[in-house]
Amino acid sequence: MNKLKSRKFWMAVVTASVLVANEGLGLDLPTEDIMTVAGVAIAYILGEAYVDGQQKGDGFNG
Repeated sequence: MNKLKSRKFWMAVVTASVLVANEGLGLDLPTEDIMTVAGVAIAYILGEAYVDGQQKGDGFNG
């Protein structure tokens, strides 16, 4: 149930929805725009995961 409250989870869901909608519904968004949205989402998710890890003490600092 905690996953449904996660901003990282919802960012992934929204990004996947945009990708599926572009292909499935024929939104005809340029590939460069889709890759930009996906790149921003990936950067956000990785950044938040790093911050969460640092707060829990499970960080990457050895």
